[in-house]
Amino acid sequence: MSRRLRTRTGSAVRDGGFSLTELLVTMFIMGIVVAATVSLTIGFERTNAQNVSRQDQIDTARTAVEAMSKSLRTAVKPAQLTSTCTFTFCTQYAFLQGTDFSVQFYANLNNQNNNIGPSRVTYTLVTTGPTAGQIIETIQQADPPTGTAPWPGPLGYAYCDATLGSATTACKLRFSTRPVAFGALATTGKPMLKYYDAAGHQMSPVLSGGSLALDQLGQVVSVEIVVTVQSTNVTKPNPTTYVQRVTLPNAQAVIREEEG
Repeated sequence: MSRRLRTRTGSAVRDGGFSLTELLVTMFIMGIVVAATVSLTIGFERTNAQNVSRQDQIDTARTAVEAMSKSLRTAVKPAQLTSTCTFTFCTQYAFLQGTDFSVQFYANLNNQNNNIGPSRVTYTLVTTGPTAGQIIETIQQADPPTGTAPWPGPLGYAYCDATLGSATTACKLRFSTRPVAFGALATTGKPMLKYYDAAGHQMSPVLSGGSLALDQLGQVVSVEIVVTVQSTNVTKPNPTTYVQRVTLPNAQAVIREEEG
């Protein structure tokens, strides 16, 4: 009888818990599982954040290119909008400036029946200062006609300078500016804007400061926009580049007019 009790008592002792070795092995295995789970979770979060950043870069670059393309397609020579202007101004080309990272041109925006005249549009990629990396759009509408002469009057279209401190309220209301992209990269040798003539040849800026010459400005028929964007957040994904070639139907009309 006492032998049976001892057997039960011994069995009860053996089933009462884990040994120290078993506990250490269990903790070691659990540590591996937890470390693997944390590592996978961090990797997943990092990958997801990078994917979100890449999509943001794509959206930013596409939005900027589409905004610039929409305006560029309306580039127009002032003489194409009126036959009443006879001064030198009216013989100007559609493009006023063309560099690797900026362009200025006359645009036939919101100008049904030439009721406000061509707007002067500028796109510039800022490379220094607190707004570096922004592509800035500025639009200046033409001043209203003066006197009783037909629009735009014999002296052509005029544009006030809304950036001056002395600019009138009416002048400032005809001026608008906004950033169309953030985080855009300006890399030497990789222009944001490329200009092509009617033969499809790329024209290189030849003037000091990297601007197209006057005769080159008159030959621009298409513009290739190359916007490269990189997010500034901690994920630092690789840059995203969005490219679009914009054909300018109004500019083509100017080229044919000069060749005829």
